[in-house]
Amino acid sequence: MRRNVILLSVLLPAVCAFAASKQPTEANLVKNPSFEERSGPRKPYPEESWGYGLLDTLARSPWAHWGYSGFFAGDYDIKLAPGHAGKTAARLVCRERGRGGICTDAIRVTPGTKLRFRGFFKGVGAKGPCYVNVEGDPGENWARIDLPDETDYDWTEVNGEFTVKDPARGRKVGEDGKLRIHLFIYTRAYGELWIDDISLTRVADDETRQRSSR
Repeated sequence: MRRNVILLSVLLPAVCAFAASKQPTEANLVKNPSFEERSGPRKPYPEESWGYGLLDTLARSPWAHWGYSGFFAGDYDIKLAPGHAGKTAARLVCRERGRGGICTDAIRVTPGTKLRFRGFFKGVGAKGPCYVNVEGDPGENWARIDLPDETDYDWTEVNGEFTVKDPARGRKVGEDGKLRIHLFIYTRAYGELWIDDISLTRVADDETRQRSSR
């Protein structure tokens, strides 16, 4: 009997681990969502070269897979901050109010796909509007999620859903049937906006995962 108990105690963790590995996982379309992977040494503006992929008004940010601009009719710096769950977060700091923001690498999705956004944000003297905006081949300002309308707030989860629109202004889907979108996080506020643990998932994938876990 004792031998059977010992054998079970050895096998049970392995069986549970195998079963967990077979569960579908939530596929985050955002690379480096928690800002833990650095992009390498970065020179101060204006020495850092401009041009980030197809977005000629963005420079390379301190984090891999994220672009940055703090100079849309204003002046915002980008710095490290203690993370919501991990070691680091992104911190946009206003030096002259205008508009500053960070943006993901290009994300390829099929028109009509329903996406779910989730992220954590913290405001420190952030007086003014801050929001998530989705841009790219469908155009601009077709999906916006506002952040808390408060000046000072601790880490707060923000959620939203939207459906990817068809290409705009003569743009076309690629040979793979998909188009390109970018997730922007903007601040037009004074003070600081802290950003961490960003995710963008297909709603259908989330629902499949939930049914499989029941």
